[in-house]
Amino acid sequence: MAAEQKERTAKLAERRQELGEQELRHTMPYGARKMLDELMRWHEVEEVSEAVQLLVLNGRAEDLPPAPPKVKGPSDIIRHYFRQGMRDRLEALTAELGETKNRATIWRLIAYAHSLGAEKSAPLFEIKPHGYEITENVARKLRQAGFAESIQMNAEDGDE
Repeated sequence: MAAEQKERTAKLAERRQELGEQELRHTMPYGARKMLDELMRWHEVEEVSEAVQLLVLNGRAEDLPPAPPKVKGPSDIIRHYFRQGMRDRLEALTAELGETKNRATIWRLIAYAHSLGAEKSAPLFEIKPHGYEITENVARKLRQAGFAESIQMNAEDGDE
């Protein structure tokens, strides 16, 4: 039997707490959410948290123009979850931009990415691969395991 919505919500909240995720809410100028939704559609990103996180990770202060003027209309609220490292990155970017509020940084990131269009904003939504460094000890063990497997395969081929 499927878990009820309350159970799923409670489990999700517990997991977020374990991971140190914190909900952030930013009040944005009118149209920001529509821009973010369009960016997400262009780059096939389904989660708001993922889209905002990618913008923060890939955005560089030197590339961002000043925030565009606010458009009259009801403000938008953008909710997302960040872990501590991402909150630190957002704080650092906000400081680099000379902003005092994280919401201003996010507004600038969204407006900038949207102004680039679907094709030119793609680098802001790239997931950069993690670099792995294999130690000599691990490399030696992998070679030994490969050698042992090779010997076993040769022995099995000889049995036929």
